[in-house]
Amino acid sequence: MTIPQTPFNGLTIAGQPVDDSEAALHEVVKHLTVPAARQSEAAFGGSDAQALRALELPLARQIVEAWQLSPRGHAFASLADALDEIRFRLAAIAAMSRFNTGAYDVDYFNPDIHLVPRLGSAGPALLSRFWQFFGPDGASEAQFAQAPDTPAAQAMAPVTGALLPFRGECAGGFQMAVYLGLLNGLGAARFDEMAAKWQRMYIGPWRIGEAETPNPATLFMISAPLDAPPVPGDYLYFKNKDDYLHWAPEGFWTGLNAMYMGMDALGTRHYSGMGASWLSETNLRASLVNAYYHDCAPHVIDDPATEVRFTQRRLLQIPADIEAAMAEPTTPKGGTATPTSSALLAAGFAPQTGGVFAHPGTTLAELCAELGFAPGDLQQVRSAGIDNTPHRVMLGGAMLIVTPVDPGGSARDPGAWVRAHLRLDRE
Repeated sequence: MTIPQTPFNGLTIAGQPVDDSEAALHEVVKHLTVPAARQSEAAFGGSDAQALRALELPLARQIVEAWQLSPRGHAFASLADALDEIRFRLAAIAAMSRFNTGAYDVDYFNPDIHLVPRLGSAGPALLSRFWQFFGPDGASEAQFAQAPDTPAAQAMAPVTGALLPFRGECAGGFQMAVYLGLLNGLGAARFDEMAAKWQRMYIGPWRIGEAETPNPATLFMISAPLDAPPVPGDYLYFKNKDDYLHWAPEGFWTGLNAMYMGMDALGTRHYSGMGASWLSETNLRASLVNAYYHDCAPHVIDDPATEVRFTQRRLLQIPADIEAAMAEPTTPKGGTATPTSSALLAAGFAPQTGGVFAHPGTTLAELCAELGFAPGDLQQVRSAGIDNTPHRVMLGGAMLIVTPVDPGGSARDPGAWVRAHLRLDRE
């Protein structure tokens, strides 16, 4: 199908529309879809469209077709820019595939079975020389910062002693796929040139410090509508039932930071993330529903099709200009005392079932004053999505979950309007 080509939809390169015609295939598209190793074959320079299509990399073809069918529009200043983005996407997809096949030594950490966070080291040190724990408690939080004065390309080398093995969770896994997509897709020299602008990489947190400085990986993840067809390599957040964190505040399945991996031969879309490999939407939903029933029993999901769903999408994209500020992590302390039910009621919380107390909305500053913690004490919950990220803080023996009301809001802005809940098992 050919869609009307305007500056606002479809694919344009150097200001010219690129449709699905044979002329566009021979003049432009073949340079994007046929691997360099096959461009010396006779069919590449011939007039037979079918023979030319047989040389194409199927996933590169899917990327181009998704661009062509996009109502949002994908415009590139040059053919080289479009090819760079395809290489970036293909390398990111390859990294995510390797995470799930064992080709890269990657797995979830789990403190319950003493499988602690680690990055780059198979020994007792837990970390290679390129990385340090982000925050004070590396034994419980799978969040990492690049060590100062280390070369970015060497830090991201997917080998033992640099980046692997990795024991973390799915937000960090997706960020690693972005970095590896840039490194393996564009080459070490280009990657180091980019990294010099952001100065330091992070794996795990989407935002850093009280200023909420974006993780450099997010500079290559551009917000996009959910209702447009995804492009292979895109980020999508598949969210579990909204009350998951009420019953499992330390669980790993509040959602999945997933990558769209492309379609199979029957046209079914597939997604992957750490812990979920090449799953259709139906099977991905079943995985999260099963996790909910395991982590949140005896609670149930009444309508999985509407309650377990995609909520966020980002395009993988190389920006024309990279502007980033280096940030230092805060040192969370948390509260020393578990709030009493009377204190929660006085602070505006309302009792719900199962010992949960929920606050419908207040400013973060007011919440901090009432419960005795600071904005910098908040840490991203496990498996959090990139937007509207829930955060948590330990208050004695109870965990408070704080979520911005504004989908684009900051979880650590004292003036931000937030919702909160906390579960008291006993008092």
